[in-house]
Amino acid sequence: MNLKSITRSLISNPIRKIFAIIFAFGLWFFVALDKNYIYEKYIEVIYTNLADSLMIVDAAPTINVSFIGRGGSLLSTWAAPPKAHCDLKNKKSGTNTIPAKEFLIPIGFPDLRLSFINPSITVTIDKRITRIIKVSVPFKGDLKQGYSINDIVVLDTVSVTGPRNSLLDQKEVLTETLDVKNKRSSFLTKVRIAENSELFEFSTENIRVEVKIDTTVERLFTNIPLTLLFTPEQRVSSEKIGLDTLIVQGPSKKMSSLKKKDITVKIRLTKLPVGEHHLPATIILPQYIKPVNSVPKKFEIKIH
Repeated sequence: MNLKSITRSLISNPIRKIFAIIFAFGLWFFVALDKNYIYEKYIEVIYTNLADSLMIVDAAPTINVSFIGRGGSLLSTWAAPPKAHCDLKNKKSGTNTIPAKEFLIPIGFPDLRLSFINPSITVTIDKRITRIIKVSVPFKGDLKQGYSINDIVVLDTVSVTGPRNSLLDQKEVLTETLDVKNKRSSFLTKVRIAENSELFEFSTENIRVEVKIDTTVERLFTNIPLTLLFTPEQRVSSEKIGLDTLIVQGPSKKMSSLKKKDITVKIRLTKLPVGEHHLPATIILPQYIKPVNSVPKKFEIKIH
């Protein structure tokens, strides 16, 4: 049959041919629905009946299930996948291994059978506790020249509820970064907590803070002792044992009460090899006070 005859056959009486194609597809579809197949799918897991004093720390959101049965039943399962219900009643803190056969999966078709790819899943559970937590407010930007931040005071008490092990390790939470560019007087504002862990629930999301701003002053300190941190196996020596001079800058109220004992100058040597080293010191100052200049810049230290 040449191209012309094929084209003529297709365009002659097209409606009858379309109905023939639809009928053939429907017949194939009817036969296919009555055959047995295997349909594999990840379905959502719903965890129920966990005691109020506990909470889930880690658990699989889905489980891989093979559905075995007639095509018609599998088609309905594909269109509206069931959910697996996992009963956590009487479960305790720690890692719980739950056999897949304990899951309740409502399928609604008597001819369907289930097979689990993994024989079990693990669910980590911890005690739910609530504690008050410290809030720190980071900031960015430079104040007007001649001004410094004296303090950032959090005016709200923040409590957080979460899993015991995680919450006891959480020393503080941060807020969003506060912009203080070109400020020169104290002000009140609100910032949001930046912590986004799904395991933590905060008593409030917006925190009131007071930013206290003061005029900037500088002070000169001399003969600041140097602390060398080293292991018992190391022997060290240094020609100089402290900073000759240190100029620091900060808000006038904090600077007026700053004493030499509030300043730490140290060098860590614990991971350095034997030999001579030319090292800068780390200068640790109270919050909102910063070093401007120091002499010497580096120390000659010998490790024996």
